[in-house]
Amino acid sequence: MTPRAALFVGLTLLCPAALAQRTPQELAGALQKAARAGDASAYRALLAPSGTFTVEGANFAADLTRRPPGDVTYSFSDIRPQGSGAEANLTLVWTRVPEGGSPAEGEVSRVTLPVGLVRVGDLWRYAGEAFEPIRTGTGTLLALKVPGLPERVAPLAPLLARAAQEVRNVLSLTVPADAVVKVYPDAPRLSASVYLSLPPVAGWNEPGEAIKFVLPEGPPAEVERATLRVLTHEFTHLAVGLAAGQGRDKRIPWWLHEGLANFAARAFVSAPGWQAWQSRANAYARSGWVPLTELADFPSVPEARWDNAYRQGLGVVEFLAGTRGKEGPWRLAQAFAETGNADAAARSADFPSFAALETAARSWLAAR
Repeated sequence: MTPRAALFVGLTLLCPAALAQRTPQELAGALQKAARAGDASAYRALLAPSGTFTVEGANFAADLTRRPPGDVTYSFSDIRPQGSGAEANLTLVWTRVPEGGSPAEGEVSRVTLPVGLVRVGDLWRYAGEAFEPIRTGTGTLLALKVPGLPERVAPLAPLLARAAQEVRNVLSLTVPADAVVKVYPDAPRLSASVYLSLPPVAGWNEPGEAIKFVLPEGPPAEVERATLRVLTHEFTHLAVGLAAGQGRDKRIPWWLHEGLANFAARAFVSAPGWQAWQSRANAYARSGWVPLTELADFPSVPEARWDNAYRQGLGVVEFLAGTRGKEGPWRLAQAFAETGNADAAARSADFPSFAALETAARSWLAAR
């Protein structure tokens, strides 16, 4: 092959990629293609090189590989240039197939998110949702840039410090001072910013990512209490991750993560609500208990068993706090983080084995 021919072939191979994102519309097409194919590496390559979504986007992309949304469409509208980038509205439309279900059982989902776009050289990159910063005394509070939401979120800024203090009061753990909290107007838009396969949820946190929660509706007192409940729950996840050490928090089983977070937030749950949570844990102990080893790894737990993880986890944490004192639940979590071994962790709580701990917890709950 002559040098000129080789150069021509090289340019031919490079052109599709080089020209693929020279406009926001071409970027939307590239995102759509990568998402439909479940190509995580291609999707990550389309993200802006800095910003929170650079971190969050890795998990979003990984979910595309696990459950590719084969019919998802991406489209940008109302594109507003800003410096070297732009803000726009991103509309996503896809069929969410229930876990273990068939495509015929799927439901069409449609959300529109305000997003940021960044131009890197001649190419456009996706920067994730666009937010309005809210002044706060601790951490970073961001409201999705939709009409009216920043004004509704602003009065809640002092609640970040209250929620962090509650985590210290209950578990003696410290919430990172640089915590980032993102607020959304509804569950569909929050969930679509996490995983396209995720059912609508009101709160979310992954290690290293921002906390996300939906602004509650209702009278001011109820909005405050619901906000504190979600913030305290999610702050507990951050605090546990910080205290366990980088990477070691993954050794703590999922049911224990959720049990600790629910336990820490109990002051902000109504009396009827707390009784309902306890009753569910007690009922599972009597019938329908799922072995805790099957609730340890979130990605492998079927959605139908998520409630077991939350309620059984809370029940075990209550059992440890009631029989081993205030430090009992965290002592068990810390031992899991240090050893990664269930039996060793149980021995730290004075049980001969994890099976013995689980049996004792279940008996305690069933008799409650």
